[in-house]
Amino acid sequence: MQDRTSHIPADRRGGAERRLALVTGGGSGIGRALAIELAASGYRVIICGRRHASLEETARSSGAGIHIVACDLATLAGRAKLVAAVRDTGRALDLLVNNAAVQHAWDLPRDASGADAAARIDAELGVNLVAPIQLTAALLPLLRHPGGVVLNMTSLLALHPKASAPVYGASKAGLRSFTRALRHQLAPEGISVIEAVPPLVDTAMTVGRGRGKISTEQAARELMQGLARRRSEIRIGKARAMFVLHRMAPSLAARLLIGG
Repeated sequence: MQDRTSHIPADRRGGAERRLALVTGGGSGIGRALAIELAASGYRVIICGRRHASLEETARSSGAGIHIVACDLATLAGRAKLVAAVRDTGRALDLLVNNAAVQHAWDLPRDASGADAAARIDAELGVNLVAPIQLTAALLPLLRHPGGVVLNMTSLLALHPKASAPVYGASKAGLRSFTRALRHQLAPEGISVIEAVPPLVDTAMTVGRGRGKISTEQAARELMQGLARRRSEIRIGKARAMFVLHRMAPSLAARLLIGG
């Protein structure tokens, strides 16, 4: 199958170039739903992920406007491939969405001695934290224009960790801190840096966990609304209530999240 980012056309609408967005993890879950929403609203969208078939399905579902890059963001080579594909468009990037994430269950007293533990930790941190930082740094020259937006998808587990996902919680707490620092650095240039915090969303990552999940489509709609309003933090669905609880009764919020 042809990589749709090899020769992305200029693609104009109404005589003006369409805005360009990059959504990592766009082959499934929230990333897929958001990419489709962005394409429907007039963006040209580049999505990436490891599974070519899932990326192709997202591109087909949009009708038009979505281009794909199959790569592994856990690796330096995968991140470099994605950056090169965006640069090869020859134009500014209007929106970077760092959405891709993986979550592994860990019992560290038992698992840390395993032969593959170091590789699994590197991969989880690579996708969840290193990739967003490196992609943002590498693509910043293309985002450095008034109206440019970086949107980082964190988690309620950045506030209080889940016992079974210590590496994931640490990565999202790190991404939350990075987002806040970057916001201060880029504000004078008119670049928005936004943190999005979803509740439990019905995705492959949350199969068998919890009740009252929202759909990926609802999450994407609320993200689009937050982007339109240029909110510095987009708290999706029930995440808003958890932030209130975190402020009023942090120990209770911690107890609710620790069991995941």
